[in-house]
Amino acid sequence: MTHREPVLRGDRASEHLVQLFDEPESRAEGVANFLFNGWLDGAPLLVVARPANWALIKGRLDAKGCPVADTIAEGRLVALDAATTLASFHNHTPHPALFDEHVGAAVTRLSKLGRLHAYGEMVDILAEQARFDAAHELEMLWNQLAERESFTLLCGYASAHFGDARDAESLHRICRAHTAVREDAGDLLGTWLINARQSRYHTQ
Repeated sequence: MTHREPVLRGDRASEHLVQLFDEPESRAEGVANFLFNGWLDGAPLLVVARPANWALIKGRLDAKGCPVADTIAEGRLVALDAATTLASFHNHTPHPALFDEHVGAAVTRLSKLGRLHAYGEMVDILAEQARFDAAHELEMLWNQLAERESFTLLCGYASAHFGDARDAESLHRICRAHTAVREDAGDLLGTWLINARQSRYHTQ
């Protein structure tokens, strides 16, 4: 894992993580592990995912011992549709005020219950459309939110979106917007993309 400094303001410290996944199954396992560890620590959870991905993640969370339905009923887990949520604040570019209204408010509400663990793939929808500048803008909105709230956020991208060498600079900028880059050896393409350009991600 490659690290930068946490997003800090006063006594708040947030972690903003990014990971490239080769397949839906590896995404589901990686995200489920991330959320399960948060749940074990008593953290509230926020998931902003495509329905198909959430179904896979939910299945793995249940299998690991996290009672997803009960946790949702208790208000400690909120699952949102990534496309619908993105459309609520994004047209041609992300709208900061609408982002705060539709995403920031949920983060603030859940953060009152503890150190929030959140997973998001709205940026992955933008990357799938080769809208890398918009994805970077959205990552920066999360960083601005991280200056007001303390949370741990994992952003998941499909490795294939960055397979073209012409997209190397976009991947560089996106990784620079995070405090840490996670990788799993099972995601061969994602690991290669990260390691092949790793020296570039944290240079000024």
